[in-house]
Amino acid sequence: MRKLISIVLILLMLIQTPIWGIAEGNSSKEQTTKISTETHINDQNGNNNGNNDNKDNNEEDITTSEENPEDSNVSIIITDVDSGETTIRPNNTFTLKIALKVYPETTEKIPIYVQLEKSDSFSPVGTGSRKKAVPDKSIYTVTFDKIYYNGGDNTTIPITISYDLNGKTRSISDYISITNISPSKEEDKKTEGDPNITIVSSKTISGQAGESLYVPITIKNSSDSWARNITVTAEIEGGSPIALRGSGHEDIYYLRGGKTEDIQFRVDIDEYAESKTYPIKINFQFYNSDGKSYTGSDTVYIKVENKNKKPLISINKIDIKPEVSEADKPTKVGFQLINNGTLEARDIKISLGGIGNDTFTIASGLNSRYIDRISGGKTAYVEFEIIPSIKLPGGSHGLDLVLNYKDGTGQSYEDSSKFFVNVASNKGRGSNLIIENLIYPDGAVGHNKDVNIGFTLKNVGKMDAKNIKVSVESSDQAAIVPKTVSIKKIESLAPNQSERLSFIFLTTKDGETRNYPINITVEYEDDLTEGQEKHTLTQYVGVYIVKPGDDIKTTPKLIIDKYSFEPNLVRAGENFTMSLSFFNTNSQKAVRNIKIFLTAEEKTDPNSQSSGGNVFTPVGSSNTFYIDSIPPKGRVEKVITMFTVPDAKAKTHTVTANFEYEDSDGTQYTATELIGVPVVQQSKLEIGEISLPSEAFVGEAIPISVEFYNTGKVTLYNMMVKLEGNFQTEDSRYYIGNFEMGTSDYFEGTIIPEETGELTGYLVFTYEDSSGEVVEIREEFTLNVMEAMPMDESLEDMAPEEESKGFKGIWIALILIAASIGGFIFYKKKKEKGMALDE
Repeated sequence: MRKLISIVLILLMLIQTPIWGIAEGNSSKEQTTKISTETHINDQNGNNNGNNDNKDNNEEDITTSEENPEDSNVSIIITDVDSGETTIRPNNTFTLKIALKVYPETTEKIPIYVQLEKSDSFSPVGTGSRKKAVPDKSIYTVTFDKIYYNGGDNTTIPITISYDLNGKTRSISDYISITNISPSKEEDKKTEGDPNITIVSSKTISGQAGESLYVPITIKNSSDSWARNITVTAEIEGGSPIALRGSGHEDIYYLRGGKTEDIQFRVDIDEYAESKTYPIKINFQFYNSDGKSYTGSDTVYIKVENKNKKPLISINKIDIKPEVSEADKPTKVGFQLINNGTLEARDIKISLGGIGNDTFTIASGLNSRYIDRISGGKTAYVEFEIIPSIKLPGGSHGLDLVLNYKDGTGQSYEDSSKFFVNVASNKGRGSNLIIENLIYPDGAVGHNKDVNIGFTLKNVGKMDAKNIKVSVESSDQAAIVPKTVSIKKIESLAPNQSERLSFIFLTTKDGETRNYPINITVEYEDDLTEGQEKHTLTQYVGVYIVKPGDDIKTTPKLIIDKYSFEPNLVRAGENFTMSLSFFNTNSQKAVRNIKIFLTAEEKTDPNSQSSGGNVFTPVGSSNTFYIDSIPPKGRVEKVITMFTVPDAKAKTHTVTANFEYEDSDGTQYTATELIGVPVVQQSKLEIGEISLPSEAFVGEAIPISVEFYNTGKVTLYNMMVKLEGNFQTEDSRYYIGNFEMGTSDYFEGTIIPEETGELTGYLVFTYEDSSGEVVEIREEFTLNVMEAMPMDESLEDMAPEEESKGFKGIWIALILIAASIGGFIFYKKKKEKGMALDE
């Protein structure tokens, strides 16, 4: 039924419109042209299947589309072509209105476009040739404000009507006729002159490296002739950091003599462009009214200023956990890297320098980390896990962080920074061999007798003892000779492992009646001494040989076979207890009427307050012992409390034990024994007042400084000062090394708060005292952190006079700050100079 109604409507329209193909445009609106979707529909290749140029304009060519039955229900009719009622003269413009009607009238609004094709006599001015029709119910209207008439004889304008229906685009081609024209007379026609196109706008545009900008160009026809179909093309030389965005050309339909037209091109400036001026060639191609072609060119310039900074990567923060590393245990070292430039860093390689078997090794993986890129002002984080070698002595050890990266142009950069890892002391971690259960002849031995010497070698240390060599040798090879091998080797002894050894010697007939020493020497090494001097242990035993026919004459000897202190390390200015064991080495004779008195060395430091006095003095008793007797191979132990003077030097001091005694025959003897007493001075680090403001703002760099002094009597070893807390830092570590007594130094760092509220931080001082013990002192500080102050909007409206006063105030403040800093430096240098004079 719907199809039948459509056919009837089409027949009615055909009756109303007797002429098809050309609609005349003038002041009369009596003629209309019907265009149906059943006719003049272009195929997919753009061929016009509608109007045939060889047919008569009054003849109608109808073809039926079978693509979609619903499409055949829609018809488009040109109901009006209005070119105005006045006569159109050559070289004048007029307004053209075209009215279309869509059937059936109930059809929903569809997008319809009308395009004016190329004509010998007409062309649009100042606008495109394609416009969208404006709907009003079933009537669609399109208006071309300016159509230029060149005086030609051809009255027709080809048009194309396109629309979208059911998701498909349809197009219809036809002609309209402009009849109210007055063509030029032959005698009025004259040869068209030569148009001239030039650029009249500024030819230099400023831009920043890395930005995109529009290049405005004003084109002028500086002749009296018309220029038509103008194409303007931008051309950039190869290798230029300037790149065109888009097609790089603009079209202008025509340009009358003396008139101008504004166009623009968009360009991108490479962020690595050098600061200089770069050319862009502008080419013109155009025609005059007679169709003669012309070309021309001009040049505009882009003045580039590059304020970008090359990529520069540095260490912003170092995290070392634990803070004191232990040998053979992993330590994590993390680095926050920051790109201090504005340009991007790429292909970043981070490596550790100084890695080796004798220093630090990588716990797992490779010695390098890689980061794809770090933008300007941004940060990245990398972490390594290292293991200190057992061979490293205690203290701070430096490693290098090596950075290799590139910029966007491929240029390479390399930099390195040194950082320090604090390693705990290895004291007590090595191997330690001792001789136990020593057996040797304790009586007289005649000629041609076996001498058995045996002992147990035990490792009481914490590390394997390796390459152990045990030598047992006689001091007189003529009197005592080895009967078995005198050198034995042991591959290794683990901690708490022991091995029993025995050696046999033979006395000869050349032996005289006296005591012959036998030397026991043990040499060994461990991981701490590999490649260095070996550990050596020495023990002596005596063999007393009696020549046949001689009486046994022995001299009793009194020795101190062992001693100990409580505490083990004697502190200057404090009491300590010394335990002594006196041993009679003779196996046959006793000693009696024994007097033992102790003497200590005198102080030799001329600056000491107790110069000339003894280092040690007894407390609560005298320095003399009396022992009635000690049997053969017997021992007597004594205990004495002594005081160490406060200014005793930190070293091992000597106490002399003087013996006076008799044997059973009343023969008097004297002897001396030396006792080494290790003395350590109490270290003393005095820390001044921490200097920092009481309030700060989030993200604001806050300086912090403190002065410190070594007021003790010993050097502080491997000293370091560092900042700790929940904040970002700069210059957070300061390694002093050996901090001599009587000297001072200062620490300066920067903290950057990250959140508001009360901020608590610590200045941590670490060092090793004269005994090798690690000492840590933590000084707490607090800071009230507030939100960053917003910019005062009233400052933007400040009058020039107020701005001048404001800048003047800022300059005064800067001068005062500079003067304060200068005064501080002057004071510090003067103070250091004064200290040097005092010394």
